[in-house]
Amino acid sequence: MTTTGTQPLAYAVDTDTNRLGQITARYSGSVFLRPPGGGREWAVAPERLRPPTDTELRVARVYGTPVVRH
Repeated sequence: MTTTGTQPLAYAVDTDTNRLGQITARYSGSVFLRPPGGGREWAVAPERLRPPTDTELRVARVYGTPVVRH
């Protein structure tokens, strides 16, 4: 699990689309995911999720790291 400040970031993979996303909410039987680094959120049934692999978590860290311009 990746952390930001004191809040942990939970990631999951949507098995219908094979997309990795950060879990942003759970509501009315759905889990809402947002791509690492931002983008449009989507909803998926909890039974259609799987934990990300170590490689997928590394990708999330890369896309989720802000780029500082000097």
